[in-house]
Amino acid sequence: MVKQRGFTVVELIMVIVIIGILAAVVGPRFFSKSNFAERFYFEEVLSSVRYAQKLAVASGCYIKVQVNGSGVTLHHYNNCGNKVKDESVSGDYSMSSSSASITLGPYPNTVVFNSLGCVSDTRDCPPSGVVEWSVGDTFKLKIHAATGFIEVAP
Repeated sequence: MVKQRGFTVVELIMVIVIIGILAAVVGPRFFSKSNFAERFYFEEVLSSVRYAQKLAVASGCYIKVQVNGSGVTLHHYNNCGNKVKDESVSGDYSMSSSSASITLGPYPNTVVFNSLGCVSDTRDCPPSGVVEWSVGDTFKLKIHAATGFIEVAP
């Protein structure tokens, strides 16, 4: 008599059923939509802040960045050329962040970049120190005020 090796059809079906149940129960915990929303919101904030810094350097005008739960707004901080104070920078910088929560650090949610790309000396944010914003518990953005260096910690 020849000894056969392998699994029976019943054993294979039971393993497939158990894997299916585990995938249905445990899978959504690994791929939560809020993680993707927080990452998207963080990337949009980071992109807007970097754009504002580059715009301030390129134009020589002070650019004010305001971050809140609904997005980022960019404004000209003072009269510069043909731009009026508090005139919005062209472009759509508002995002829907219903599932992302933004937590601001010890400084207000406003940063003003000067023509060197550094954080300017305003009442909202002194030129020394670090402005720190975090989205959710994972994503952190730090702006070193004296140098304008933007540090990201995912």
